Amino acid sequence: MSRGFLCFLTGLAVTILSWYSPWAWPAWPAFTAIDLVFGTGSWYQDLSHAARSVVIVLLITLNMSFWAAIAFLLSQMVRRIRGRSAVPDQGV
Repeated sequence: MSRGFLCFLTGLAVTILSWYSPWAWPAWPAFTAIDLVFGTGSWYQDLSHAARSVVIVLLITLNMSFWAAIAFLLSQMVRRIRGRSAVPDQGV
């Protein structure tokens, strides 16, 4: 499997974890976006059902993308660290 697909799966897994876990940290990107866009007001509840659905889909996409980007950055760091310490191939 490609590194990008594995990062996508990691983002999906952390997003699903944010739905079913008792912790708030997996949903941090979505909570931050809600706070920045809607503030402390409650006008989110005044949106129509369709508009709330669009907001939820955007928040899920944001959360997945954030955690996939973190997974990609971590995989790049591991790849660079591993590349420096590995013995170069002699090209048999």
